[in-house]
Formats: sequence, C-alpha cells, structure tokens
Amino acid sequence: MNLKIYPKRHCIETEIKRQYNLAVSDYFKADTQANKKALENSIELLHHAIETLDFNFLRNSYPALRENSSAEVCLEQNDTGDLGIKINGEEIETTDKD
Repeated sequence: MNLKIYPKRHCIETEIKRQYNLAVSDYFKADTQANKKALENSIELLHHAIETLDFNFLRNSYPALRENSSAEVCLEQNDTGDLGIKINGEEIETTDKD
C-alpha cells in the first residue's frame, strides 16, 4: 500500500497526522464497506508511520520533507509491514544508521 504525502503547506509529520485525522473522520461517513476497508488500510498505514518514524531525523536529513516542498513524496508499506518513503521516486533511509 502507498499514499501520497503533500509537504507543500506542512512538514511530513504534520501532513501525515492531518491525513490520519481526515481518514478517521471520513471512515465514520463512509457509505460502503469497500470505502470503509480502503480507509481502514490508510488509517493503519498512517498510524504505523506516526508511531514508528523518526520525524526529526527525516526533516533534518531531507529538506524535501519540510514544509514548502514541491517534491512528490510517497509513504509505502511492503508485504512484511516495513515502511518506506520515496521522494521523487527515490527511496530514502527512514532511520538514522549511526
């Protein structure tokens, strides 16, 4: 699963939290089971990102993840549940290896 993140107005952390809150709100308004399931998947991915990503590291290491960025940012989760982030199609490190 993957979601586009838009760091135009907010940094990655604020934007992920904003999308999470919108998805939760939309879940309770969903009119079909298919819509609810899609929102559940988004909510799980965003919640996992909020709980596990080191946002300070990400903002300090990648200027495109700060606000006012026009970069295309994608939050991804692979089949084993690992999170990844791509900036303009290039996968980045999500944790400080030091």
